[in-house]
Amino acid sequence: MSVIVYELNEVPRKLFDFYSSAFPLSAFALLRNQSKLFQTQTADIGNLSPWITWPTMHRGVSNIDHEISELGQNLQAVNKEFPNVYEILAKGGIQVGIFGSLQSYPLPDKLENYCFYVPDTFAAEDDCHPDHLTEFQSFNLSMVRKNGRNVSGNIDLKRALGFLRSSVKLGVKPYTFSKIARQLVAEKFNKDRLVRRRTSQIEIAFDLYFHQLKETKPDISFFFTNHLASSMHRYWPSVFPKDYREGRFDEHWLARWSAEIPHAVRVANYQLANLMDYCKKSGSELIVCGSMGQGAVEDVEPLESQILITNLKRLMTYIGVTEDEWEPKLAMAPRVVFTPKSEACLVKLQRLDDILVNGQKIELRHTASNDVRLNIMLTNQKQIEILDSGEFVPPAKIGIENVHLQDASGSYAYHIPEGILLHYEPHSDHGNNSTDEWTEISALDFAPSILQKFSMTPPAYMKKGGVF
Repeated sequence: MSVIVYELNEVPRKLFDFYSSAFPLSAFALLRNQSKLFQTQTADIGNLSPWITWPTMHRGVSNIDHEISELGQNLQAVNKEFPNVYEILAKGGIQVGIFGSLQSYPLPDKLENYCFYVPDTFAAEDDCHPDHLTEFQSFNLSMVRKNGRNVSGNIDLKRALGFLRSSVKLGVKPYTFSKIARQLVAEKFNKDRLVRRRTSQIEIAFDLYFHQLKETKPDISFFFTNHLASSMHRYWPSVFPKDYREGRFDEHWLARWSAEIPHAVRVANYQLANLMDYCKKSGSELIVCGSMGQGAVEDVEPLESQILITNLKRLMTYIGVTEDEWEPKLAMAPRVVFTPKSEACLVKLQRLDDILVNGQKIELRHTASNDVRLNIMLTNQKQIEILDSGEFVPPAKIGIENVHLQDASGSYAYHIPEGILLHYEPHSDHGNNSTDEWTEISALDFAPSILQKFSMTPPAYMKKGGVF
């Protein structure tokens, strides 16, 4: 018996049911009709973010206990007190594979029971296991750095070439190469198609994961994808316009971006179809899950522009912080995050109090991981005016810009506590359950249920589990 966990980030029941119904022969529909269906409820308190809710699911305790609140947070203490379910499994002799699960950096100290281990796309370094996967991760991280609030058309050629040299050996399929080629051609004729590069990255990643899955055959493996969540945030109104007040969104905008969520769904559907076929042939089980979901933000306004810190190095130089006094961290736009490396850096950050951007200060927060997070909460501004102690500063000099958003999108859908979990056993007697309702469970049930599936007793701090 082996288990595949496909972590389909933030997809809610509403969207899964919608596409299952619309395409009855799709993998979505087959999975919906032939699986045990669960609607999960996160146990987290406060702001819901995937870098918080996934550790809750993986560790079997809420954020009140694990206290993970930031990407790149030092997890050394919490890994000892509330280890990941996959770490518990590996220590128990179960063969594990990890590909991109959130908060999976750094690599474990002991890797003997890990068939493969590729940390998430916000990892500080490109270390992977086995080592030959590092070429992919180096390229992957470089693309994340380039693609912030808008998707960049630029590519880190050195890292791209390094990955290309080994891509076929790593498992990238001719079909994926052809799709990427078509994507690059489409961008030349339609600049809007540039946004699909977010999805292209996960298509490459899945090929590598699937290759490792078939080659190493772990007892359990985890694959994480955010591509559909990213698309839902931006384009939810194009699929569910009735979730908003009539006339809130321009008809031209709705038509222009109406193909983006369907495109992301097709990619997820293709991957699920491959996994379901693999399960049928190998006798494996498939768990498709999310740590929470998304729903419409009803009072949101269309977003044309956003003031962003686009060059953190330039901003730090402007306030007198030298390069050896700080280290940049990967973060989700519009936030920028860095690690202060000296007390002098912290003192110099006080200069930000003198700077006003369209009358507002730059938001500064010290995180639980001793990093600093900067953010500017200004959207749909007709112009940008930056004052330093009353003196005008050119935006380019300070690394802050009023950025026109390529898809005129904000967070039109946002995080909700309810997620999904589907358990697919191809050779079970479960049969067709197209009329079944979704059973409600806690996200805290996931980790102990996985452990029980492998005949391991969950730690005392976990719930009883028993879902699978």
